[in-house]
Amino acid sequence: MRHDLASLMPAPKSLGRAFKSWRLDKAPSPQHTFPSTSIPGMAFALLASVPPVFGLYTSFFPVLIYSLLGTGRHLSTGTFAILSLMTGSAVERLVPEPLVGNLSGTEKEQLDAQRVGVAAAVAFGSGALMLGMFVLQLGVLSTFLSEPVVKALTSGVALHVLVSQLPSLLGLSLPRQIGCFSLFKTLAAVLTALPRSSPAELTISALSLALLVPVKELNVRFRDRLPTPIPGEVVMVLLASVLCFTSSLDTRYHVQIVGLLPGGFPQPLLPNLAELPRILADSLPIALVTFAVSASLASIYADKYSYTIDSNQELLAHGASNLISSLFSCFPNSATLATTSLLVDAGGKTQLAGLFSCIVVLSVLLWLGPFFYYLPKAVLACINISSMRQMFFQMQELPQLWHISRVDFLLQVPGLCILSYPTPLYFGTRGQFRRNLEWHLGLGEGEKETSKPDGPTVAVAEPVRVVVLDFSGVTFADAAGAREVVQVRERLASRCRDARIHLLLAQCNASVLGTLTRAGLLDRVTPDQLFVSVQDAAAYALGSLVRGSSTRSESREALGCGK
Repeated sequence: MRHDLASLMPAPKSLGRAFKSWRLDKAPSPQHTFPSTSIPGMAFALLASVPPVFGLYTSFFPVLIYSLLGTGRHLSTGTFAILSLMTGSAVERLVPEPLVGNLSGTEKEQLDAQRVGVAAAVAFGSGALMLGMFVLQLGVLSTFLSEPVVKALTSGVALHVLVSQLPSLLGLSLPRQIGCFSLFKTLAAVLTALPRSSPAELTISALSLALLVPVKELNVRFRDRLPTPIPGEVVMVLLASVLCFTSSLDTRYHVQIVGLLPGGFPQPLLPNLAELPRILADSLPIALVTFAVSASLASIYADKYSYTIDSNQELLAHGASNLISSLFSCFPNSATLATTSLLVDAGGKTQLAGLFSCIVVLSVLLWLGPFFYYLPKAVLACINISSMRQMFFQMQELPQLWHISRVDFLLQVPGLCILSYPTPLYFGTRGQFRRNLEWHLGLGEGEKETSKPDGPTVAVAEPVRVVVLDFSGVTFADAAGAREVVQVRERLASRCRDARIHLLLAQCNASVLGTLTRAGLLDRVTPDQLFVSVQDAAAYALGSLVRGSSTRSESREALGCGK
């Protein structure tokens, strides 16, 4: 498939519209962008087993590239815990830390350089794989990304992040466990070394979590009341840095600190291509996870704000972001859940919000780096754990998930529309279900004459008053499909009321109806909107139309509008 330059760079058009309607009071403020980009960037670098400054690089270059190529208007890219953890496993396997604990300054620099080279090579390999997927037009794979699967992945990674940060929280110098059962190996190593914990770093960790966790909870619970989120990470970083500097915790109690952050940018450097065969087994799953998480997150916000994304274009955007940024010593990156949510809450509506975050990271790289010298690494570990808050809370949905377990337009008489959906309703078809329903109801973005999904232009001659959803062909519905039906019903409720459209559900088998019920359908529809057969629903609808027509005729005669 041939693509011109405009189609390969869709973002500038939306950025142009954003600049035209941009107002300073609507821009994401520094207190939003600073804690959501700079600090987690340094923290996730520890998960990738590279120095913190490379987390800042990864929070800068990929954002610029995605802003030009991506179609997710609300998406924020950069460091992500899942990818950082996977990258760290590859780095630790290929460049293990020497058994001799005390390395000289030169030896430490050489070790860091080797590890950064491996991390950049992994980013280069995963980016190249995604670009290959783009050439093969494999974006269609995004239709098979189930929301429960993505949530299960992120919840599992949250546990791995928590366990991997325990040594830093306790001040223990332990080698990272890799391979199968690394989670349990790390727990065993931590329990064995627990008597050697550092009281100073344990105290810092406890105080940091005692501040960060409640602040994040307050920001979520009082989101609508707070004029701006409380910058808990910024406060914690400042307090910890000042305390470490004034009390000399790094020299008196051997507290590990961030140290010097080099100013400016690294020189462009092609990763060692000789490493590619060794890191291919790591680059492939990282590329798949990057696409899975990013495409799913982009789809969630696209559905929420009524626009569409191009999954193939997302492959190009994230592939180019990883490949090009690897030239600047960046490790693998993707869309970030926490940062995206924070920037959207701050008012970000286009990739313009990402450019603001780039400005903040740039200021840290050029001027503010020295202020992080005395920042304890234990604080970064606490920030890593607190940033997983949303992923930990996803586990509360596990009992609910356990509990719940195209030919559309068949018949339309004046005012009555019967929609048949003869396919299973699951995560892969939920988007098509919503788009088809909106199109036939005339509630999409188009006018009366609209383009049918995957079809030619059709003129809608008669306004629809009653819609019967024929679910006789829906043999199966999973949790994602059931929730889509409930959410569509909720989203369209007010628009249907304004357009005087009534929705009826007919001939739904017991298994599917049970799934819809457990997903909350009966909280939003009344029993008289459910029918055993399509014929019963159509008869009821026709009766309603006749009564409505008679009422309108009587009203017209009373007004002198009759013949």
